Amino acid sequence: MNEAPIFRAEKELVERPDTVLNGVGADAWQAYNAMETTKRRHFDLLEILDNKKKNYNIDPTALDQQLIANLLKDHDEQVKRFTSASIALKQNNAEAHTALFEYIGGINKGTDDKPTTH
Repeated sequence: MNEAPIFRAEKELVERPDTVLNGVGADAWQAYNAMETTKRRHFDLLEILDNKKKNYNIDPTALDQQLIANLLKDHDEQVKRFTSASIALKQNNAEAHTALFEYIGGINKGTDDKPTTH
């Protein structure tokens, strides 16, 4: 049985810039990962609440709405943190900034394909 790859690089292998991620770009890289985590957390809860509404006609409670608001605020704060760290990296080391964003673009290319549903 042939298995489909989880990630398919289009034209070339995405090189991981270890010296950037572990060095001068570490703050921006960590901020990016925090931003992605808070985004996913927010979207996951939105999906759960949407499914409850669609499947069972259950509206979000006040607690659900407060949690959604809190998760969105968490994400907004991480976006600001990432933006600040990215600007600082670009000002201090434009080459490292480019390497970081090329890596981020490359790893996100693998998420462009829709996940397989059953």
